[in-house]
Amino acid sequence: MSVFPQIEKLKNNAIIDRVFKEGRRVQSGYLAMHYLKSEETGGVIFINVAVSKKEVCLSANRNKIKRKMRACIIHRQEPIKKNLHSGYYIVLFKEKGVESFSSILKNFDKLFERLSTKK
Repeated sequence: MSVFPQIEKLKNNAIIDRVFKEGRRVQSGYLAMHYLKSEETGGVIFINVAVSKKEVCLSANRNKIKRKMRACIIHRQEPIKKNLHSGYYIVLFKEKGVESFSSILKNFDKLFERLSTKK
């Protein structure tokens, strides 16, 4: 049995709405995270990534940014498992014109630093 929790995609619309209504928010740069800690997940971390249609109009560009954000999650998988509690997390991208992987990864790291200081 694994000591660290699993990371899975958050797909349930009712839970996503609940995270936005009842959860807390942390922002760093052009990334924002809404989160709701929950013990009913059974030790699983559910993460969803989203890009604002208002900020990035073309769906091809939105999908490219979402792929890069998911790659950041995979790249930082072990620190995420160590530092995050089980629950629901939504990472939002809120900027026009920023698409490089390195800048997204840098802001992702700052976001998790900020989240770990809020505990």
